[in-house]
Amino acid sequence: MKMRPDTALFRPLLALCAIALLTLTGCDQHRGSSQQEEATSTPGHQDWETIVEVLLHPRCLNCHQLEMPLINEGSPHVPRVERGPDNMGAGTMRCNNCHSNKNNPVTGAPGAPGWVMAPIELNWSQKSSAQICKLLTTPQDNGGRAPTSQLEFVSTSPLVLWGWHPGDSRQPVNIPHDKFIEAMKGWIAAGTPCPPERTSN
Repeated sequence: MKMRPDTALFRPLLALCAIALLTLTGCDQHRGSSQQEEATSTPGHQDWETIVEVLLHPRCLNCHQLEMPLINEGSPHVPRVERGPDNMGAGTMRCNNCHSNKNNPVTGAPGAPGWVMAPIELNWSQKSSAQICKLLTTPQDNGGRAPTSQLEFVSTSPLVLWGWHPGDSRQPVNIPHDKFIEAMKGWIAAGTPCPPERTSN
């Protein structure tokens, strides 16, 4: 079948349009990637990367859950325990049934002063780095906790410090506590910047 002359004339033009469209799309994707890399290299963002690595470690994340804590390296808590109205369990399944202010060498149950699930406002399970950062920098969403009060808490709380010395075969937080505190201070000094939400290409 012969192609109409007027259609044949448009073929080179259509090809040029397609090439231009592909080029512009590639440039936009490269620009978006460059903007994300630039945002995460500014002062405070590298500190945040250190902070969020600690927050997502099992020693922290296991208790920063919605309704049920996790154990060990992120396994379901056995026996089943739920948060309850005071973050200490529900019904007869109370945290202090098994946990005390120190590790129990007989039962193997971990323990530290103030052993309790993190407040539900500080549940960051299933959240991205950007979402966790937004939560910690929005007092109306995190129970009125300003970054400076969070710094004081993670600097001195025996329950937090336990994460670096959990005992038995539990893996401690892999970033030294003093480096974590240094990152917190740097992040706050930089104005608590948050990373952009990552987008898939």
